[in-house]
Amino acid sequence: MALLNVTEVSEWLQVKRSTIYLWAEQSMIPHMKLGRLLRFDHDEIEAWLDNHRQEVTTESTQPRCRNGTTNVDALIAEAKRAVYTPCHGKPDQDRATRKGEPDGSV
Repeated sequence: MALLNVTEVSEWLQVKRSTIYLWAEQSMIPHMKLGRLLRFDHDEIEAWLDNHRQEVTTESTQPRCRNGTTNVDALIAEAKRAVYTPCHGKPDQDRATRKGEPDGSV
């Protein structure tokens, strides 16, 4: 059984040492405490990595379309609906200038 220290595990996983300490404190990573020292079994870390592996799928990443503006158009339309609702009336800038008041005043 090969035991690794915090520095070795952090270099292996390419994360900060403080992250390894945090994960150990939160019992997120398998570890042993020998007195005040943390030690990690190489095989247990390998198994832990296998259990936490996530596959990257092409469905989760959508390619950017330079000419396709339908998503942006939909966002703009949704934002306009949120601002121009009957209960909100006109946008704030129109209320500030009082343009379009029902009694015709400006």
